[in-house]
Amino acid sequence: MLTRLIVNLYAWIIEISLWLTLLISGVAGYHFTVPILTAAGLIPENELAWKVYGALFFLVATFLVLAVFIGPFLLLLDIRKSVRALETASAPPSPSSAMSLFP
Repeated sequence: MLTRLIVNLYAWIIEISLWLTLLISGVAGYHFTVPILTAAGLIPENELAWKVYGALFFLVATFLVLAVFIGPFLLLLDIRKSVRALETASAPPSPSSAMSLFP
């Protein structure tokens, strides 16, 4: 029972973890871009603009990395859902439902 629940909630768990990872990545990019540029010897004039660029860069980079590594799992979940829908659509009616048609 518990294993079936975990399998059914697996897509939700993955999606929530992906959104949290993107959120953390954006915050990290916002906070660490200016110190990284300063350590590299660059002197940013407008720090706020560089922080926003850093947040966007970190978000895009994280999205691409997660799409490459987590995408196949999501594809397998989608295939599993499609196969389950086909099984339920092509399953013959159960004898109990046939008996309920005739009073």
